[in-house]
Amino acid sequence: MVDYKRILRLRSEGVSQRGIADALGCSRNTVAAAFGAAKAKGIGWEEVAALDSGEARRLLLGEPRGPRAGRAAPDFAHVHQEMGRAHVTLQLLWTEYAVKCRASGQTPYAYSYFTEQYRMWVQASGAAMRMARDPGESIEVDWAGDPMVFADPATGEPRQARVFVAALPYSAYAYVEAFADMKLPAWIEAHVHMFEFFGGAARLLTPDNLRSGVSKSDRYEPALNPAYARCAEHYGTAVIPARVKHPRDKSVTEGSVRHIAYRVAAALRDRRFVGLAELNDAVFEETARLNAKPFQKREDSRLIVFERDERARLRPLPTTRFELAELRKAKLAPNYHVQVETNFYSAPSRLIGRTLDVRVTSHTVELFDGTERVASHPRLKGAKGRYSTVPEHMPPAHRHQLADWSPARFEQWAATVGPFCVQAVQVILGSHKIVEQSYRSCLGLLSLAKKPGGAARLEEACRRALDAAPKVSYTLVKRIWADCPVAAPPPAPGPLGAKGFVRGAGYYNREGDAL
Repeated sequence: MVDYKRILRLRSEGVSQRGIADALGCSRNTVAAAFGAAKAKGIGWEEVAALDSGEARRLLLGEPRGPRAGRAAPDFAHVHQEMGRAHVTLQLLWTEYAVKCRASGQTPYAYSYFTEQYRMWVQASGAAMRMARDPGESIEVDWAGDPMVFADPATGEPRQARVFVAALPYSAYAYVEAFADMKLPAWIEAHVHMFEFFGGAARLLTPDNLRSGVSKSDRYEPALNPAYARCAEHYGTAVIPARVKHPRDKSVTEGSVRHIAYRVAAALRDRRFVGLAELNDAVFEETARLNAKPFQKREDSRLIVFERDERARLRPLPTTRFELAELRKAKLAPNYHVQVETNFYSAPSRLIGRTLDVRVTSHTVELFDGTERVASHPRLKGAKGRYSTVPEHMPPAHRHQLADWSPARFEQWAATVGPFCVQAVQVILGSHKIVEQSYRSCLGLLSLAKKPGGAARLEEACRRALDAAPKVSYTLVKRIWADCPVAAPPPAPGPLGAKGFVRGAGYYNREGDAL
């Protein structure tokens, strides 16, 4: 209710109409009407200073209008409950109320008085004004305020997890998931998981004005984060951010946040979770209980209303899930590979020296020459310095050479060095899913036999490498090979002298030798 006594006090202090409206949270028209009534009746702050708020209002505006005599009073509790159903409006409820009154011989309120009394009932009861919502029309999303805690699996140190909450306004069906942070990749991943959980997408998305989703907030044209906009476009939904300082634009999600804070977080407060996956398993379980719990002021539950009225109204999901992509540029090296982070990916050799556009997702690396996609590779993870090579990208001479190579041929070459070298080559050949990717490592290993120390030094390096680690690599063998001593060459024979080979005296003095 508007405090007219405070309006007159602030007016006496010289506060503008706009300032009073902002301070009291009411409209400027209400303040202007109070100013006009005070001027017409000659009432100022001195006349109402000793009165309470209700007396001040009656002095300024007169007695409030009560129920019309002889009119049937509506059941506004029932009206408010019906307003929560799809496609139900005050006009429809007033029509049903008027028909019922006339059928029983009673006189109904006029529509304008009916709506005015309903709004007054909402204010007096503290209930939220019902907004008409269609099933599957929108999804409200937000981060919950308080973090949860889990233990890092590697170190055991406690870490905080931020809780993502999404809810369908019509059914209040909720999706909740914990993430390690609130950065853009987590925000996008949360939406992808949310769409897959709901089994479809709504026409509208209503996030808060957080930086992950909205680059610049504006009442009329908010600037969306480009990656978030591409995600929404991929799922065929439009992003309509909530207005700043208007939490009831996301009233269902704000309520779900409170439920999560009090129900999920409180229920799990004494449990210790190792890793984010274990925490989320518990969060999903608690959320399922929340969705299945019957409403207090409505029939059925979130799950029942969602399955019955909303699931079929959602838009179908695309055939592929959205992946957050990072765009880069890289120059194709003379070995027809580009470097992405610590690994290398091939492109057609005809493009050597060209600068290519690189699109990197969590699973793929794609290379573009202008608008043409020239290569696509699974993203290499884990070890550094790995190569992903497509044979068709190699020059013809290299492809011919590759065709002459085979695991059996490398093992034959290694056999000329020794059994430990053969074993090392077999381990390297088995270290890649695509065996051709290990050929260059085998070539590098066998080339060490041509350097000082020869085959004996390489064989000793392979033996030491196999003893040090069962999974040897060219880099490991080369490092050990550098530490292996080089065997001294055999001493050169002495000079023969001017007479060449000479038989000793004993040769001529042997007794019993036949002549």
